[in-house]
Amino acid sequence: MKTAKTIKTSKILFIILLAACFTGNLHSQDKIDLDKLSAEDEFKWGVKAYHRGLFNESARAFEKALSYKPVSPAIQEWLGLSWYRSGYTDAAIKQWEAIRKAGAADSLLVNRLEILKYQTGVVDQTVQSGRFLPAMELEGVLETYTLFKRPSSIFPGHNGGFLITAFGTNEILSFNANGAVTARINGGLEGFNHPFDLELGENGYLYVTEFQGDRITRCTTAGREILRFGETGRGEQQLLGPQFLAIDEKGFVYVSDTGNRKIVKFDEDGNFILAFGKKNYNFSGFIMPTGIECLDGFVYVADAVRADISVFDYSGNYITSLAAGQLNAPEGISVISNNLLLIADTDRIVSFNIDADEVRLISDLDGKGKKITQAAIDSNGNLIASDFDLNRITVLTELSNMYAGLFVQVDRIDASGFPKIVADIRVQDRTGDPFVGLSPNNFVVTENSFPVGDVKLVYNGNTNRTLETVVLIDADVGMKKYSPDVIKAVNSLIGSFSGSGGLSLVSAGGNPVTEAVLSEGEQKFISAASDTDLYSEEGRFDLGLRHAASELVGRRGRKTVVFLTDGTARTASFDNYHPVELAGYLKNNGIRFYCVNVSNETKISEELLFICEETGGDTMDLYQPEGLSRLSDELFKKADGSYALVYNSVNSNLSADDFIPMEIEAFLYNRSGREASGYYKPGR
Repeated sequence: MKTAKTIKTSKILFIILLAACFTGNLHSQDKIDLDKLSAEDEFKWGVKAYHRGLFNESARAFEKALSYKPVSPAIQEWLGLSWYRSGYTDAAIKQWEAIRKAGAADSLLVNRLEILKYQTGVVDQTVQSGRFLPAMELEGVLETYTLFKRPSSIFPGHNGGFLITAFGTNEILSFNANGAVTARINGGLEGFNHPFDLELGENGYLYVTEFQGDRITRCTTAGREILRFGETGRGEQQLLGPQFLAIDEKGFVYVSDTGNRKIVKFDEDGNFILAFGKKNYNFSGFIMPTGIECLDGFVYVADAVRADISVFDYSGNYITSLAAGQLNAPEGISVISNNLLLIADTDRIVSFNIDADEVRLISDLDGKGKKITQAAIDSNGNLIASDFDLNRITVLTELSNMYAGLFVQVDRIDASGFPKIVADIRVQDRTGDPFVGLSPNNFVVTENSFPVGDVKLVYNGNTNRTLETVVLIDADVGMKKYSPDVIKAVNSLIGSFSGSGGLSLVSAGGNPVTEAVLSEGEQKFISAASDTDLYSEEGRFDLGLRHAASELVGRRGRKTVVFLTDGTARTASFDNYHPVELAGYLKNNGIRFYCVNVSNETKISEELLFICEETGGDTMDLYQPEGLSRLSDELFKKADGSYALVYNSVNSNLSADDFIPMEIEAFLYNRSGREASGYYKPGR
């Protein structure tokens, strides 16, 4: 007969044997499955950390996932994304290049690689055709409807759209980036009398020439507050058939007076200043002055009969004539860069290199042009041309950008309100410049390759008026003597940025910390900036900049770090992070860097200048005449290609452990770009 003790001992032995058998079976058969589960767990954490802006955390998770599953293109690609967003662009490119060489890269990854190589100069950036091809045509006169007649001039807007003057229908039309009419300006009660050209002044007013009214109209962009100046006649300040306009850096207005064969200069309120271009001892005189443009202290004037470009200074003194024998009958002129002009030359569009005195064909509109009166580059790099005789506006795209010219980046996906999904994205052109003016119709979103419905655009960075700014104080002990200047700068920035978004204060000392946020009170913010205990023998710019930028990564708005410094690159400034890595971290997360020199004694170091240039920022002097007041205005003028899309997921049946792939395509005319990402729904 078995005793209770014997039975208990037998049970224990049985459990031990059973556990041993199970463990042995597990090690012999299911070890790979356990590694797979561990890799999936780490991958899941990595994806969630990535969308929270914790890129170092996500990189560590993906690296750990690869330790369990070394051959996984998906994990390797996400690891590259984490490195890229952390500022290690070269490492990310090498990682993705390895995937491509292994034959595991899809078309999206290949396209991302090619664009990033182009942007970073790994491939030759000079290999561009310089030729533009028609991408869209807007017909002004249709069988059943007249949209506009005789388009004579074009003015590109800041959000991818443009304005045109409709000479034949006596109005100005505003178009969005997709070519849809958004507004009409008719010139008030009196109306326009055959408007020909328009310019937007720095004062915010539109200036419009009225060809048959022999005058210039100044009004708001909504067509209000109308002021008219100029009168019919042969006098020095009178006009006969005014055509093209230009505005110089000081706001003076220049108009080509075709009937009187001269150029007339007015101030911004319409007061006559001077006239020039008549025959004199060193200039043979205009025959038919047309296009006009101001650039770097000079006035460039086209003559349709002389077929050249005459150059004058702002006082009307003749300098020289250019492009002789290279033009047909030039009309409108616009600026491409500081030495390059764009000229509408009858049935073609050409560029003119001022330094080389060289004309180069940009487009002949596939032989469809008849009388092109104006051409201009819009904020997305498209070329827009008006054909006066054909009642047509043509949008052209540079050849190298056709069909694959956009770079789409998914910054983060918020699935906390699942099935509602919020995706923050940025769209750039091939060169890395922001691509603006997109609407919900310009995006296609899919999940697991299935289209989602009712995609809404809830944020457009280019039209939003939010600034997210971190003021970073150089807290090295050498800056202590500039403490009063720092306080002055902080006060100026508060006045300029208050009410436009978030403003934080970070000190770049030995242990960078956030000292204050403006939302807690202006006095506390200034008091924190005034604390001389901020300054340290171990000032660390690189750590301070990383800390400041990390505060901005997850925010929406125009993101900027403003560094208050004497410009010195100190010994420990780049111990942990190289300037290239710092610039990459900011640039790859859409953050601009500005340096404010609070000293009149030193200059900004080359390293700081590099970061400013790479991120689209700039340098400023605290004691310049306008102080720091222009900084916020300058930031709002910068193009911003960030967007936020909202939609409902089509994968509500999946569990919290299932990765949900998501793809986004952005397109406009014949330019497009795609990117893939993904997320996990909320759960345990």
